[in-house]
Order: sequence, then structure tokens, then C-alpha cells
Amino acid sequence: MRIEYVYTLHIKFEDIVKDLDEKLRFDFEPKFFFLFLTESTWKLYKRILSYLKKKFPNCQMAGCIVEGYVTDEGIWTRGLALLFFECGVEVFWARGKTAEETFTRLKEKMGSGWSSAIVIFPLFRFGSRLSMLNFALSNNVIWRYRYGRAKDLRDKYRILKAYSKRLESQFAYPANKALSVFDGEFPVIGLNLMPLKAEIGTPLIIANYEEIGRSAVVVCFKGKTNAVFHDVFPERGKSFDETFEIIKNEMPSAVEVDVIKSGIAIGEVNGFAPVDFLKKMKQVRVYEKDDTIKMLEEGRFKTVSPYGLAFISKETFGVSLLGLLPYPIKLYPSLFDLDYFYDRALFVGEYFKEGIKAFRDLFEKKRFDDSFDFFVIDANVIPMFAGRCFEIKRMADGFC
Repeated sequence: MRIEYVYTLHIKFEDIVKDLDEKLRFDFEPKFFFLFLTESTWKLYKRILSYLKKKFPNCQMAGCIVEGYVTDEGIWTRGLALLFFECGVEVFWARGKTAEETFTRLKEKMGSGWSSAIVIFPLFRFGSRLSMLNFALSNNVIWRYRYGRAKDLRDKYRILKAYSKRLESQFAYPANKALSVFDGEFPVIGLNLMPLKAEIGTPLIIANYEEIGRSAVVVCFKGKTNAVFHDVFPERGKSFDETFEIIKNEMPSAVEVDVIKSGIAIGEVNGFAPVDFLKKMKQVRVYEKDDTIKMLEEGRFKTVSPYGLAFISKETFGVSLLGLLPYPIKLYPSLFDLDYFYDRALFVGEYFKEGIKAFRDLFEKKRFDDSFDFFVIDANVIPMFAGRCFEIKRMADGFC
């Protein structure tokens, strides 16, 4: 199976087309391609799709926005990249209200017999302006008039559970719920999208030349694939207390906290609304509702934070991190289902002891030396390590 990649650093449509016309010349007929758009080109997606459909009318494809892409020549955060496959790839997509509904449908469509698959889906979908206004309004109304008047802790859990279901049906596909649908017959890797700078209509996901909104698309592969997952954060212990101590040693500024949560909704951290707790601990500025909506409309809504909560799994004693953002949201939404985690957690800062060296193990776990290498690295690496991201490419060069 032959695979080729093409990219352009241009950001104007006419320049993109001129450049791609020169580069899209293969000695094979591709049957599938990935399209990776950056912040500088994603708003041109309709024109770009029309151009590519005329160029490759018989191709299946999948596409999305990425923060950047890596090629032999360097690391790029502008333009777009295309990855073409000669054969052995199929695309399926599904839509549903909840993660269980959507991914159960997706699993039924994709069937079995694949060597691996990549599932592309939005962790949180920023829909229309009206939907985001309703989200902000209902969040604060429920906090003030229901959660704030709860009779006891049991009542708080009931309110959070109901609110969590509402979030899941309208905005979020929790990552652990989504991927738990797949039974392990073959590796399924989640490309769960959450842009570093979000705006209305993001994340953008495309399947077979169509923008599919709040849906999930799966790209299934046959043949040899290095399907490897590697978590660079602290190793898990054999118990809650052991993992707890590991985190405290790795992140010396960590503070122990008690969290009231249910599903993907957090009500309190140490007795405060999560955003109020963040403000108390770090004296950060919390944006007003109107400012927040304006940032979404203008593409300035940041989805990363140097501060967050480290939750420990009840099942594996592993750690999952949830960033805390300074927006006026009292009942805080999580990007993964928190029912699988302890109520005791750690509030952590930006310090990470292992640094960029922790990524080396990802490349050492390759099983096939003669395979094409396609690495996906979490977008949070960019704000965490900035210019040092080039060291990850240098590691990859040594193994590819």
C-alpha cells in the first residue's frame, strides 16, 4: 500500500490551489485521504472540499482542524496537509444525542475485521450563538435556583446527574464513554477534538466531503499498523494512595481537594464553585458572560489552562487531568465521565517534571519498522512546551 503526503503553507485559496495543482501528482490512484486544516485555513473548507472533490471524485476522505502538523521538513501551524492512501481504508460516520448512542451506531457501521481504526469526534461542540447563550444562562440558573437550594449532598448529586445528562445530549462526547463502546477486537485510537482557540462552529469534522457537525467519524485500516497509545504523565500506582503520592512528587505545587461531581458535571471544589475556587487559589481574572460569547464569535476563546484537577481512576488508579478555565460557568463541565474517579483529587499547576523527554517511549514502542508512521500528539503539548516541540520531531526522526 502506497502512502503520500502533501502540504502547503499558503493561506489564501487561490495560492493554495496553485500550489496543490503542482504537488497533487501521484503514480497511483488514491482511494482515501486525510485533510488536516489549521486555524489559518479552516474557514475556507467549503471551497477546498469542492476543489478536492473535483480532483479526486472517487476518493473517500476524512478531515478536521488541527493545531499543527509535522512533516520531514519541519513543524507547521499554518496552511493545510493531505495524507493519501492507495488502498486498505474505509470511512464511516454516525450521529446521535449521546456518546453511547453515537458510538454504538458507529461500531455497528464499521463492523469487524480491521487491523486498527482512528475515531475523530468533538469533546465539546461549540454550536450556534443561541445555543451557547442558552448554555451559559441555564448553567447559572441551575446553580443559583436548584443546586444552591439543594437540601443535602444527595440532592446535589441528583441535580448534577440531571445536568450532566443535559450536557451530554447537547454539547459533549466524554472521551472515556465514547471509546468504551469498542470491545478491543482491534485497536481504536481516539482523535478527540478540542481546539486551543475555539469559536462558534468548532470543532470542524468532515466525512466524505460533508461537514458532519456534532457527530463522529471512524477511519478503518487493514494491514500492518503501529497502533500505540502512550501517556506521558505520571505512572499509576497500585492504589489510590500510591498514585496520590506520585502526583504530589511529580507536581510539588499540588493541593489536595474534595470534589462534588456526577457524570460530567462538577458542582464544587473544596466548597466553592470550580471557577470561584480557581479565582481564590490563583487570583485569575474570570471573564464576564458577554466577553466570553464575544471571544467565541471572534475565535479568541482559549480552551487550555495551566491549572486543573488531577483525578484518580477507581478502576486503574491512573490519572486524568481536567483544565479549569476562567469563564463564568458555575457548574463546570468535564471532558470525561467523572463517575469512574474518586472524589478526592489534586489541584495542580503547570509544572511537569519529565518534560519533553517523556515522549520518547511513544516512538520506542513501534512494532513494525517498515510501516508508515502517523503520530498524533495532544494539542496541549503546544502551550506546554512551545518551541521545544521541535524536540519531539527530532525523537521521531531517530525511529522513523
